[in-house]
Amino acid sequence: MALLPTKPIAASSWMLAGSLVFSFMGFFTTLLSDQVSWQMVAMARSALALVFALALALMARARLVVHDSWFLWQRSIAGSISLVCTFYALTKLPLAEVLMITNTYPVWLAMISWPMIGEKPGWQVWISAILGVTGVAMVKQPWEGEGLSLDWVPLLTSFIAAWATAFAMIGLNQLKHLDTRSVVVHFSGVACTFSAVALLFLPSQFVAVNALRGNAPWLLLGVGLTATAGQICLTKAFTGGRAAVVSVIGLSQVLFGALIEGIWTGRWLDGIGWLGLGLVTFSTGWVLLRKGQNQPQTK
Repeated sequence: MALLPTKPIAASSWMLAGSLVFSFMGFFTTLLSDQVSWQMVAMARSALALVFALALALMARARLVVHDSWFLWQRSIAGSISLVCTFYALTKLPLAEVLMITNTYPVWLAMISWPMIGEKPGWQVWISAILGVTGVAMVKQPWEGEGLSLDWVPLLTSFIAAWATAFAMIGLNQLKHLDTRSVVVHFSGVACTFSAVALLFLPSQFVAVNALRGNAPWLLLGVGLTATAGQICLTKAFTGGRAAVVSVIGLSQVLFGALIEGIWTGRWLDGIGWLGLGLVTFSTGWVLLRKGQNQPQTK
């Protein structure tokens, strides 16, 4: 039975607020890039989210689960890979570029839905993917300078984060029978494990004690608080509005990231860069809107 959103304006407002909050989370991470290793930032984000989500789940007496189905583990493992890759990229690339690439996940979601759940992508999805990659190239402009001046590793991890998010969303779509807080607790616990492995076994640029020096503790706290607040805003948005419309509004995070970084650093995209950013946003929004038209929200 179709369920029309009762408060679409409120849902849109929640999504705008969530996009802004998540943009500040990314901004705090970039400020930490020359003080604290990205593994420590990812660990702080995961651990604080686990504490807050567990507290909410216990207060609501939600049933906590360790294993419900493969889809639960798919959501948590893929989401954790996305989290780790995103925080690595945020310490290596400009904020706006990372947000632009990671927010292309709806296009990749539409593509992997074909082999995983039998939903064949239409020609619009393939065109959107081409436009999105073209837009990324226009922002990065690798033809500038001598040779191809690209930071391939963080660029690749940004795309991996987008692809992993797509896999996580497919898993999440199959978990409607579980309490949302239980799913978040499971994901946060797995994310803590992934972050701890990265912290212990991957090379760190800074010593761990740096997390306790200067303004690092406050910035790490800011990462955790904005991550939690962002999750709350997104939950409010998706429970009060149509998923496709809300997701398109969520693309404002890309614009917020570009504005925050430009104001703080004074480095702005040039004309081609802004055009590329708009191309990525348009291509992703096109997929989301068409998906919303073809699949009405149900409950």
